Amino acid sequence: MNPTRSLKRFRWAAGAGLAAVALATTACGASGSAATDTHGLTGTPIKIGVLANVSGPTGASEASATKVFQAWAAHTNKGGGIAGHPVEVVVKDTKEDAPTAAAAARSLISDKSIVAVMAASTSTDPAVGTILADSGLPVTGGIGYNPTVWGKLKNWFGITTTFPQVVNMQIASAKPVGGKEISVVACAEEPACVAAVPLFEAAAKAAGTTYSGTMQVAAASPNYTAQCLDLVNRKVDFVQLSISPAVGVRVVKDCQAQGYAGYFGSSASAISPTLYHAPNIRLAGALNAFPWWADTAPVKAYRAAMSEEGVADNDSGQPASTALWASGELFKKALTPAAGQATDTVTRQAVLAAYGKVKGETLDGLLPQPITFTADQPAPPVNCYWLYQYQNGAFAGSAQPTCPS
Repeated sequence: MNPTRSLKRFRWAAGAGLAAVALATTACGASGSAATDTHGLTGTPIKIGVLANVSGPTGASEASATKVFQAWAAHTNKGGGIAGHPVEVVVKDTKEDAPTAAAAARSLISDKSIVAVMAASTSTDPAVGTILADSGLPVTGGIGYNPTVWGKLKNWFGITTTFPQVVNMQIASAKPVGGKEISVVACAEEPACVAAVPLFEAAAKAAGTTYSGTMQVAAASPNYTAQCLDLVNRKVDFVQLSISPAVGVRVVKDCQAQGYAGYFGSSASAISPTLYHAPNIRLAGALNAFPWWADTAPVKAYRAAMSEEGVADNDSGQPASTALWASGELFKKALTPAAGQATDTVTRQAVLAAYGKVKGETLDGLLPQPITFTADQPAPPVNCYWLYQYQNGAFAGSAQPTCPS
């Protein structure tokens, strides 16, 4: 992970409960792709743009999410599309860079055939927020929680857990596994990684647990033995990881070698196969999108579609991916009555109108809470989430979301 780039920090910081908004420093060219199979449908296409960090330094989960969304489009087209309209997907790579993301957003806006956007680049949401909101091009889903965008700007229709619950749920995840002494391990390269420590500390106090402080670690360090010994000596039993999964794997390994026997916390889009495939790891956290291992009919359908479309488990088994699948399913359900005949052209205005009619929608459990949108108004906050535990190579947790008062 390149410590000179501040933009990417929002993703890991907020994903671990340390929400901070950071902006990019360098510019690159935006790229795009439109390779969705229409499966023989001849109706007027419904074209959806995706803003995703495909090739940036920490883009693994977001790149995986684009694969899942393209699989959603192919699966939808196999089933007749949306009222006979095939869905096409155009992916724009933000490269985790604000100017690149802004250019990509403007490119989607200028392409009048694009009727909606999915936001899958959490660190660049602030860079494109007002650009898209002012354009009237609706953002009909994504994986973000930045408080300057989601729940703040009109035309941004969010379905995943928003701030501040995306912070509070980290503390909530410690209680089911007996976590009482909680510490945060955060990146040392950027202030953004510890910007919301006061919120985390306040949440711990409100939950009746002890906040044992924040420890910063550098990605370039050869090992984390000293830090791990300190955690063990302080009898910490829950370590929230506010670092990239790759660094997290190294911290986990070193702390286990020093006798740490508690749980590690990882939540929202920070939880990824890179982390949970680490040997002998014990994780607990909260998901802002549906758990991919759940034994419910809609989630079984998700796994079956992923298998049918050839999407690897490592790509489909993470919250960023299930968030985009749920976003696609909501788009399909909202647009089906508004799509008209297959020969009709679906417009951005039709999408906005359709989303303004979404009332109390749960998608049979794929959404964390009943979702309601109002035209020309910011989306309401999403306060619910799914708690999980992971040990012995398997996930556990209820398919029912937790909804704090």
